[in-house]
Amino acid sequence: MSMSTENDFDVILKGFESISLEEVNRASLMRRKDNKYLFSFVRLGDLLALVRDDYRVLEIDGSRSQHYHTRYFDTEGREMYFKHHRGMANRHKVRIRQYGAGDLHFLEVKRKDAKGVTTKKRVRAEGMDHEVLIKEDEFLASCSPYNSNGIDSAMENDFQRITLVNHVQTERVTLDYSLHFISKEDGGELYLPGIAIAEIKYENHLTGSALHAAMRRYRIKPSRFSKYAIGMALLHPGLKQNRFKSRVRKVKQLNKTTQ
Repeated sequence: MSMSTENDFDVILKGFESISLEEVNRASLMRRKDNKYLFSFVRLGDLLALVRDDYRVLEIDGSRSQHYHTRYFDTEGREMYFKHHRGMANRHKVRIRQYGAGDLHFLEVKRKDAKGVTTKKRVRAEGMDHEVLIKEDEFLASCSPYNSNGIDSAMENDFQRITLVNHVQTERVTLDYSLHFISKEDGGELYLPGIAIAEIKYENHLTGSALHAAMRRYRIKPSRFSKYAIGMALLHPGLKQNRFKSRVRKVKQLNKTTQ
């Protein structure tokens, strides 16, 4: 197995044609289906090399990998976490996300329906502070069953993201690595340098997806994965997590590969 480093795939990324943020937003697929894949970070360079001719890579200010910071909110009883754990349809996630190193923040609500379709709605926010969320109750009420008085910060995370868009802009891929989780309950922290997470966002069918074909070549199977749910399970072993055990175990095993 070849070992990926950030320098390795930085070189590979330079071989991709670039795409601007404005063009990516046209392919944002706010209502979409998605496949997620959890795999070892050491495979990231190999996968990128296989699909270099099939996608364009997002480039912002000369960088082809962007930093993301996210704050997740939940009820005191962790209703959103437990709905995900039970696999309930019509479940939500509420978060504020900072995109890149600048001042681009969005309050976002993600909803997954009974057909597995994910819908994301968002509104521009002024920053990461909880006070920003209080101002957005009308938005929350329009797309979720929650309001700012009933939820509070539960977890934060940081990661690096590579974004790819296919040439006809019907498919968008995100590749996340260098994950770092922080509990807002007790301040506990967790670093996961050994894992990477890919997500293929598409409108109708995966047929023709170059990354899906590359995943099959390396026998990497689709795997349900929520950064919020798995992050909370890893940070708080006392939380009920029977249905997440196999994914938590896999994260721990993959993370050891670079230790």
